[in-house]
Amino acid sequence: MQPRQDLSLVLAAAGLSTRFTPNLAHFPHIKKQFWPLNGVPLVQKVYEDFKHLGLFTQIFIVVSNRFEQIYLRQLLCDESVSVLVGGASRQESVQIALEGVQTPLVVVSDIARYQTEPLVLERLLERMQGGLDCVAPALSATDTMVYYNPTAIPPYQLLERKRALRVQTPQICRTSVLKQAYKAGTFTDESSAILSLGAHAAYIEGSPNLDKLTFASDLPAHSVRTTSHTGLGLDVHGFEGGKVMKLGGVVIHSSDCGDCGFRAHSDGDVLLHALIDALLGAIGGGDIGLYYSDQDPSFKNKDSAEMLQEIYQLVQGVGHCVEGVDITLFADMPKISPYRALIKKNLAELLNMQLTNINLKATTFEGLGFVGRKEGVGVQVLVQTRALYVVHE
Repeated sequence: MQPRQDLSLVLAAAGLSTRFTPNLAHFPHIKKQFWPLNGVPLVQKVYEDFKHLGLFTQIFIVVSNRFEQIYLRQLLCDESVSVLVGGASRQESVQIALEGVQTPLVVVSDIARYQTEPLVLERLLERMQGGLDCVAPALSATDTMVYYNPTAIPPYQLLERKRALRVQTPQICRTSVLKQAYKAGTFTDESSAILSLGAHAAYIEGSPNLDKLTFASDLPAHSVRTTSHTGLGLDVHGFEGGKVMKLGGVVIHSSDCGDCGFRAHSDGDVLLHALIDALLGAIGGGDIGLYYSDQDPSFKNKDSAEMLQEIYQLVQGVGHCVEGVDITLFADMPKISPYRALIKKNLAELLNMQLTNINLKATTFEGLGFVGRKEGVGVQVLVQTRALYVVHE
């Protein structure tokens, strides 16, 4: 297919995956968008398959939150794609992307339809040349179809199966018409929105390969493997008088820290910051500054434990489980011994881990450097995670 200047792509990947619950003990919170097919997350696979076609002037991917937005940007390493945070529904998410579309035609598809069919897309483009406002792929129904209306008597109405269609994506639309149609009501796809407007839509023969991945039972036969990943985090903070000091989410008594806290934009918990960086390193997610900029006033004095929980949720969502944490604290002040057990217990709770998989050790600088002069603290954290790796058979 030849590159086109009149065509953009919107990939909907903002679902919460509440119905996708694979029975995997160590990966209970993995999101469908990040299901690792041969080690490649579905969202990345679908994006690369479409991009490889070389058709699109603009590409938009809509995800569910800012953490996935930042992570996906790190994953793709492609500034030509716009990764956006979506809305509360698929329609709202697509509408957010449409605000940036500058081409007269737009293709909208779901990440959950992870098998790209170039021939279907080619036929969609050919059919669109007939002056239509939308063309979508669809398959004939193979089961008996019944329409249910609980307020009707009787509540069930038999539909003629040979006239019923299962509508799929990708769908191609005239951008201006789709924008107008979506303002008129609530819809589950683009073709229904355009039809409700009285505009011209048509359906072509789709493909079973374009069926949607909704439930774990929709997955083809596969074998589950895992891969080991390591992340290293390092952070340093200087002391500042008159502040509360936290290490690992535990408040250090003022008499043990010279009535000093840490000079920082957030609460300055240097241990948790290093741990966050280590977790991000293990998943290839960049660094803490991408997610919590010290130039953003909304993060002023933010609780680092909340930051850790938010990043840990991302770690789980992209298909990693944390196996081990090894922490080294560089400090002549405070002494860590009185707080070691409290910090380990707090980390175990925050990361849902066993105490035996968390190690915390400390060393002094014997009066050398800024640590030895008791001007600040440094922390290094090594994290090991186990990542899901799925081979479809």
